[in-house]
Amino acid sequence: MAVTLKGEQNSAYGRLLRHSGPAVPGWPGAAGSVVTEPLLSRGDTLGVVAPGFGVRRTALEAGLRRLRSLGYRVLLGDHVYARNGYLAGSDEERARDLNGMLENPDVRAVWFARGGYGSARLLDRVRWRALARSSKTLIGYSDVTALFAAALRQGVGVCLYGPVVTELGEPKAFHLPSLRRVLRGEPLTLKISRRQVLQPGKAAGRLLGGNLTVLVHLLGTRYAPDLRGAILFIEDAGESAYRLDRLLQHLSMSGSLKDVTGVLVGSFDSVGRHSFLRDRPILDLLRETFLPLGVPVVMGLKAGHLPGKRTLPIGGLARLDTMAGKLEVKVRPR
Repeated sequence: MAVTLKGEQNSAYGRLLRHSGPAVPGWPGAAGSVVTEPLLSRGDTLGVVAPGFGVRRTALEAGLRRLRSLGYRVLLGDHVYARNGYLAGSDEERARDLNGMLENPDVRAVWFARGGYGSARLLDRVRWRALARSSKTLIGYSDVTALFAAALRQGVGVCLYGPVVTELGEPKAFHLPSLRRVLRGEPLTLKISRRQVLQPGKAAGRLLGGNLTVLVHLLGTRYAPDLRGAILFIEDAGESAYRLDRLLQHLSMSGSLKDVTGVLVGSFDSVGRHSFLRDRPILDLLRETFLPLGVPVVMGLKAGHLPGKRTLPIGGLARLDTMAGKLEVKVRPR
């Protein structure tokens, strides 16, 4: 008897699953191996830009050396080393660098130099149609969640939630096998232990989300992700427990969680406060927010602000099965 996962029949995932090409092995309709098209290949040109905080030259140069050692050609934005206070140049300069890469037919992907803050300031300046017309991949995490959300709203297939260029010179900062796998266009499988499961179950849907702070700050704008039928991924770092509480409450009260099919929580630490008031455990905040949804909830995903971060294809089609102990994500959304 066929098993229908929550969200599979009526979600975009369900429609694509019924009408798309070859299925991932082990998924409904699978018949043998899948021929995948790589997102990036040796010899491809990468555009590197800094959409937010200014970069440390030594860290960026180490990352650029790593990219070249992997066989990629690198094209730097004109203002990647610029400074405007904490930002890597003015909004106009940073947007000009990004748009230049999006409109350059030789650039196969845009790999962001670092996160921090500032990407959201560019949303109204980005030429999204140029990105939608191309097959370029966006790579980075944290602050660039804003750019990922907007890109996916414009019809971009996937964005890779993985290391920024300034981390590539530090081998322990990221998980190279998962990065290579998704760059090859191959499905990603992550193991889920019983200790990670807050609420068991099965779910299917497009994998959406990213940094919690950035996602919540997009609510009420035309760039906020549509989470209906999606498996939501969130992570954050450096926030006090009460701030995380406020973010989660805002996300919940916005109605955005109403039709999610599952929740994945990545790195999620908080900063202690000097106060006579005790902090509340983050685990309690997660339970209060997500368990009432009645969908599978998994914590401790090795993605986000932590060493050895896995690379996740945001926008890819995902299947979560806590009983089988695995999360599978198809890199190509169709």
